[in-house]
Amino acid sequence: MIHRRFAFLLALGLALPVHAASGDAAHFYVYRMQSGAAEKFEAGYRKHLDWHRAHRDPLSWYGWTIEDGERSGDFVDASVGEPFAAFDRRVDVAGDGADFRVNVAPYATPMGQPTYVLLREVSTGTPLENLKPSATMQVTRVRVRLGMEARFERALAVARDALRKEHGAPAHTWYRLVTGGESAQYMLLVARDGWAAYDRHERSLGSLLAGDEAAQRDVAEAVQSATTETWRYRPELSALH
Repeated sequence: MIHRRFAFLLALGLALPVHAASGDAAHFYVYRMQSGAAEKFEAGYRKHLDWHRAHRDPLSWYGWTIEDGERSGDFVDASVGEPFAAFDRRVDVAGDGADFRVNVAPYATPMGQPTYVLLREVSTGTPLENLKPSATMQVTRVRVRLGMEARFERALAVARDALRKEHGAPAHTWYRLVTGGESAQYMLLVARDGWAAYDRHERSLGSLLAGDEAAQRDVAEAVQSATTETWRYRPELSALH
């Protein structure tokens, strides 16, 4: 009886859908569309996503348009929430590249391919990893002096604790650059549902550290520069699983 029950449970487990393992890798790709080619780019990118669906790509792909700042008009796509090893097992890499060159590459110039690692311990939420993208994101990229990473991340933990005490604070998700740019870099994604979200909650890192002189000093001495921009989610240019 026990053996029969075990066999039944095993069969049930095998019948359940298999989901990709969760992880902390975040691969981003930035493209600048050729002048006047936005419609062709988007049509080609939709075809490319169809290729991924047809080949049962287990990775989820997000798409955004940058709406302001120096990179306004650029397109960003990303795969997040998987182990780094998932990119060693990508579906038909050669075929993927060939389809991209036909349908997308003629209409855009690659501008960057940064890969980050999610910093769960200093984040207050992980909407992208949970497949729950917001309508827009406030995206801040921070350059930190080499050797100051530990002090900067210590300050981020203080900011995290402050955010957890604030009712209605949007999810703040931090990433550290692994490869694809100058070190050391960090990226903060703040989930927003539109401009009204800033009326409900708008706090800078500095204001979150008010009252903690050590954390304020860590940030002041660690940070070289920071830039902020708005990304608008493009569900029609995304493929989530």
